[in-house]
Amino acid sequence: MRIPFRQVKSLYREEKIPGLSPEELALRHAVGKAKRALAPRKGLVLGADTIVWRCHRIFGKPKNHREAFQMLKTLSGKTHWVYTGAALWDQRTKRIATGVAKTKVVFHKFSDAEILDYMKRVHSFDKAGAYAIQENPRIVRRISGSHSNVMGLPRKLVRKMLKEFIRP
Repeated sequence: MRIPFRQVKSLYREEKIPGLSPEELALRHAVGKAKRALAPRKGLVLGADTIVWRCHRIFGKPKNHREAFQMLKTLSGKTHWVYTGAALWDQRTKRIATGVAKTKVVFHKFSDAEILDYMKRVHSFDKAGAYAIQENPRIVRRISGSHSNVMGLPRKLVRKMLKEFIRP
């Protein structure tokens, strides 16, 4: 997007909160990350959180190899949705803009051996749903919606939010 930025850590810790929809949970995490960011000066802070959802189940970041394998096996040959919540917070004025992007993703069917091969090439543990579309798009049969959302930051949504804060 050709906007200068600096990545900073956030003290916010993601957790599953029963009863929230995927949209609500992704948005809550995004706001928490933005507001707890260790930003060095007063300015705009962008927080984002991506959730993979299928059949009323949230697929977050796997904790270990077995969990990553199981996530990929469950998603194999199936349709799921990717939600990314984004929050743009102005530390000076305390104003916040928020939004959620939703993308439908259909995976190809793949064997256990193909899943293991994929996991050798892609670091699954820091990825919602244990996959990264940008590292191996061949696992995806079809997507409906924002490709950048599946990567973890929906550009169209972020541009819209930035326009609320930046006046020409």
